[in-house]
Amino acid sequence: MALYGPVRPVEILGRPSVTLSLRTAAPTGQVIARLCDIAPDGSSTLVTRGALNFSVRHGRDRAEPARIGETEGFTFELNGIGHAFAPGHRVRLAVSSTYWPWIWPRPDAAGFTLDPAGSSLTLPVRRRTEDAVVWEEPEQPEPLEVVHPASPEERRPERVVVRDVAKGEWRLEVDPKYGGTRVYPGGLEFTEDALETYTIEESGPLTARTRSDWTIRLRRPDRGWDVGVETRSEITCDAEAFHTSNEVVCREGDEVVFHRTWEKRIPRTAG
Repeated sequence: MALYGPVRPVEILGRPSVTLSLRTAAPTGQVIARLCDIAPDGSSTLVTRGALNFSVRHGRDRAEPARIGETEGFTFELNGIGHAFAPGHRVRLAVSSTYWPWIWPRPDAAGFTLDPAGSSLTLPVRRRTEDAVVWEEPEQPEPLEVVHPASPEERRPERVVVRDVAKGEWRLEVDPKYGGTRVYPGGLEFTEDALETYTIEESGPLTARTRSDWTIRLRRPDRGWDVGVETRSEITCDAEAFHTSNEVVCREGDEVVFHRTWEKRIPRTAG
C-alpha cells in the first residue's frame, strides 16, 4: 500500500496505470490494484480499480507462468474514470493478491512481495485550457407517468455481511435495487426482485460460490393476465474447473408453463 499527497487539487480523466515490482511465490497468481481518495478525516472512497492475471501479463494471446523468486515488473491499466481529488485529500494505491467477490480467488495463490521503490502509479491528469467548453442543455423526452406503489414489505438492505463463526463462513448478500413494482400508463404492472449471494469459507478458496435469484412478474389486471419468470444461477469450483447450474421457471398465473435446468463445466485456463 502506498500513499501520495497532492499539494494542489488534481483532476483525472481516463485510465490510470500501475507498474508493480513483484516477487512471486508461485508461477500463477493475480494482483489487484485499487485507487482510493483519502479524505482528511481518514475516510476512503474507491475511485477505480483493475486486476491482472500473472499468466497473461505479456498479452492475452498467450499464457506464460511467472518466474518464481524473481522480481519482475507487472504493468496494467485500471478502469477508466473521471474524478477530482480535493485540496487536503490524498491518493492511495492499495494492492492485494485477492479481492473476493470481485475477483474469483485462485486455488493455488501463494501471494507476492511488493517492492514500493520499483513501483509506480501514472494518473491521466486532466489539463484545463483557457477556452471553456460550453454544453447545450441535453434533449430528452418527457418522462412517462410511472407510478411506484408503496410496498407493504420492508425493503432489504443493499448489502448484508453475515459471518457464521461455527462454520467459518462469510456470506455477502447484495440487493441490486432493481426491485419493486412500477405501474405504467397503459396499466401494465412490472414487478422485479433480485438477490445476489457470495459465500466463502475460511478453510480455503475452493469453497467460493455464488448464487443469483431473480424474479420478474408482468400483470394486466384489466385484461386478466398474470405471467412471471423465475431464475436461479449458481457457480461453484474445484481446482480444475468452474461449475455452473441454472434453472428457469415460467408461470402463467399459478401454472408452470416452462421449466428447465442445465449444468456446465468450464475448465480453468490461462493459469
